[in-house]
Amino acid sequence: MNRKIKLVINPFWYYLNQHLCDPQSVWNMSLFWHLYKIKLLNKCWNKECSQQSHPYL
Repeated sequence: MNRKIKLVINPFWYYLNQHLCDPQSVWNMSLFWHLYKIKLLNKCWNKECSQQSHPYL
């Protein structure tokens, strides 16, 4: 699959698969997109930090 398409479809899929009764569900698409990018940035940051501390793992 084309990487650009995957980057757009993946967050949209997460948006559609939120739990209906979960109080942490975000139904505003722009807010969801903003929070998704923040979570993704944190995840990448943590991954990068862990690789720097253990470069041979």
